[in-house]
Amino acid sequence: MLTVLAVFTLSGCDSSTEWRSGKYSVYWIDVSLNLGIDTGDGASIGRVMHRVCSVGEDDRWIVAARYPGGDKTRKEYYYFSKAADHPFKNADEIVLGPLTESEFMSHKTRLSLPDFEKHF
Repeated sequence: MLTVLAVFTLSGCDSSTEWRSGKYSVYWIDVSLNLGIDTGDGASIGRVMHRVCSVGEDDRWIVAARYPGGDKTRKEYYYFSKAADHPFKNADEIVLGPLTESEFMSHKTRLSLPDFEKHF
């Protein structure tokens, strides 16, 4: 029994939080950085998944960029309204993206989206 417990303990995933603001965090599990909303019980529901490289916010918006498939020669951009978010919503119901840099800059200007404040 003790051997089985040790195997499960040693085979668990590594994780940590790299950025947190209110109910949002950028967290990594093994090697993948994800942006998620806290469910209130210590878990998070993903909003932008796999290889988030930048994040920013203001009182209305969250913005994020990621390397798709870990390819650091490309970036995809995302944003969403904090007011529209809820832990029971799926990411595709509130997150806009992926956008190219030029598409994102157009939305940023039109909506006064915040700058990226943290880079990973």
